Formats: sequence, C-alpha cells, structure tokens
Amino acid sequence: MTLREEDRSVEVDGATLAGTLTCPTTDGPWPMTLLLGGTFSDLRDADVDPRRRAGVPKRGMYKVLAHGLAEAGIASYRFDRRGAGESTGEFGVERAQEVADAGAVWRWVRALPECNGKAAMLGHSAGAYVLCRVALEVGQPDAAVLQGALYRSIADLFRYNSGLVRDYMRLGVEQAAWVREHSPDAYETALMLDPMVEAIERCEAAVEAEIDGKPITRDLSSLRYDLDFPPEDQFRLLTAPTLVLHSSEDLNVPVEDAFDTVSALWAAGNRDVELRILPAGNHSFQFDAEDYETRVREKITMQNFARPFDPLYPAVVIDYLARRLS
Repeated sequence: MTLREEDRSVEVDGATLAGTLTCPTTDGPWPMTLLLGGTFSDLRDADVDPRRRAGVPKRGMYKVLAHGLAEAGIASYRFDRRGAGESTGEFGVERAQEVADAGAVWRWVRALPECNGKAAMLGHSAGAYVLCRVALEVGQPDAAVLQGALYRSIADLFRYNSGLVRDYMRLGVEQAAWVREHSPDAYETALMLDPMVEAIERCEAAVEAEIDGKPITRDLSSLRYDLDFPPEDQFRLLTAPTLVLHSSEDLNVPVEDAFDTVSALWAAGNRDVELRILPAGNHSFQFDAEDYETRVREKITMQNFARPFDPLYPAVVIDYLARRLS
C-alpha cells in the first residue's frame, strides 16, 4: 500500500482532538483534504462510538476515502469528535462547538508542513453543514465536497426520516413491536412525530407527548443552532469549487436535496459546481438490502453500515479532488 499514516492531535478550546494524518509515500508536501463527519460519525473513520450506541457495525467510510486519496497523491486528516474515541472533552456538545472545533482543525490542517498550500474540505451529511459554516468563519477551501448534504428544513428532515419509520410501523403489530424492541428512540419519535415537528417549527425548547400511556418529554434545545442558521441558507456561504454528491436511494436525506443544493449554490453566484448522483447506494454510499423490510430495519438499527460500498465511491470524490487540487 503506497501510503503512510500517523496519529496527530489538535489542541482546541477545552479539548484535544485525536486523529489520523494519511499521506502518500511520494515526496511531499501534498495537497490536503480535511474530512468532516456527519451526525453518527463520532470516530475518525466515520463510525459510531460504541459508548454512544452499542452494536453498530464499523463502516470505515473515511478510512476507505483517505487511503484512496493517498494513492492519488492527496494527503488527508480525519479525527475523533470531541469526547469520542481518543479525543478528550465533553461528548455531545451543541452545533456551535462542533463548528468551532472543525474551524480550529481547518486552521491547523492548512498550516501543516505536509500541506503544499492547496487544501480541500469534505463534509458528509451534517458535516456538509459544518463545512459551510467553517468556510464562512475561518476561510474558504480550494475545493469542497458535499456528500449527502441536507437542504430541507430540520422539521422536514424529521418528517422524512421518522415518517419512514412510522409508515413501516403502520404495516402491522409485528412491525411496530420490532421497532419498539430494537430502537425505542425511533419508536417514540415516530409516534410523537406530529407534535415534535410542530414544536420544532415554533422553535420550542421541548415537546411532550404520551406514548403507550406514559408521558415522554423530548429536549429540542440542541436544534437551536440549526434553526437559527437553516441548512438551506448555508450554501450561499460557499464560494469554492464544489462537488455535490448524493445517492439516488438515500433514505436519510432525499436525493431531491442535491438538486436544491446545486440551485442554491448557483443562486448565490457559485457557478463552479459539479453534481453527481450515484445510481444506487444509501446515505453512506453502501448497497442496501433489496427487500423493503430488511432495508428499513437495517436503516433503523444502522446495521446497513456493514454493507459493501458502491464501487463508484470513493472514486468520484478522488477524481474530483485530483482534478481540483493538482
């Protein structure tokens, strides 16, 4: 394998973020890419920290990508989120702190002696949102990749994701019982979806509902940042050349959001935009099960993280960054 890896840590406000620097074996310096994970990408390889949710397979999406980039002559850095993996600090911080951490890492990456002055950012899912905020607050990348980026509102995101779970539960008692047993959180969210969405749209800090005869309260305060800075408004902040990448079978963020994202970038004056829609694969660019029931169950429990990647991923990302950073 023509690459080398070493652990590197970044000191940020109140924490040390542990990560991996992956470099080609050719003479450096090289162009660099910072990889920013999404909601369940607690660990540097885009995996879930088992202390947060046990039993979720490792998908290793960013490890696959980092190795492919190194083979193409591009270095990269990926890191454990604050409080996760080998990083210190409090886990589960609000979005503002996540953006601040990513901004500190972005400054550090651009100053690395291994970086030849060309540096890109790649964000997956919520990481694409963070990328836009970092571009505004710290500085634009030389190229950007938005993977599975959310355009629609937070309320509509809940409608789509929990609506899928609710539709499955409505198929019968057996399906509802399965969801309740294997993912109580998804079960409760599906049953209280309507009042939750209404509370989100009213910018309320919490929502209450009765589930199976028991009162349930959900804290919505962590959504405050995303509501103050709606996803659809963030793409106007990105002026760098951008690849918008999405899968046609994404059950987390609908593929239509990719077209809206491109339109938003263009409307803001960024015409250096490429759109790639992979013809198969899920939110992580992995092949889901063919039958509906298995596909939905594996999404709910995130067992689809063990599924094989679409062979087009990460090839399309590597091709784009090689063209833009060379």
